Amino acid sequence: MQIIGGMHKGRKLKSPGDGLVRPTLAKIREAFFDIVGQDVRDCDFLDMYAGTGAIGIEALSRGARRVYFIERSRTVATLLSKNLAFMDSNLYVVMMMDVKRAMEQMEKKHIQFNMVYVDPPYKDAGAYRDILPDILNRKLMKDSWVIGIEHDRTVKDILQGVQSDMTMKTYRYGDTYLTIVRGQ
Repeated sequence: MQIIGGMHKGRKLKSPGDGLVRPTLAKIREAFFDIVGQDVRDCDFLDMYAGTGAIGIEALSRGARRVYFIERSRTVATLLSKNLAFMDSNLYVVMMMDVKRAMEQMEKKHIQFNMVYVDPPYKDAGAYRDILPDILNRKLMKDSWVIGIEHDRTVKDILQGVQSDMTMKTYRYGDTYLTIVRGQ
């Protein structure tokens, strides 16, 4: 696995071979960053369920101002930290904790984002059902924002929390789906 764009294009990233995480495929990462285009430059980015950190590291490589990574597994967070070792530590924050607890902390500190990527385990229906309302109700998003949600075909509740002032579009890449929600 390697970074596919930006100033660190071609740099290899470590990935556990034991099935502990499901790294986002290069074609999905490329599609997401093609869709958001230059909006990633100078944005504050949140990589939820970060795993290896491929999405957030890709955002940094493409010019994101700062990236927050949330990963609850100590083993995976250690791997993530190794993948980030070449980056300036002022550009990122790794939060080794559950997503809900991380969001509570960010809300208390008034930390907000222009862009969020959500990729929980596909079988975690609760995460998909609750994530968009949680992000929006906690006011974690800045005025103009993009949320990318990676999922499979079984996810049905992804639309919950979508409001009339938002746009949503879903793209299919084989067995993987990428839903982009935008708000103003």
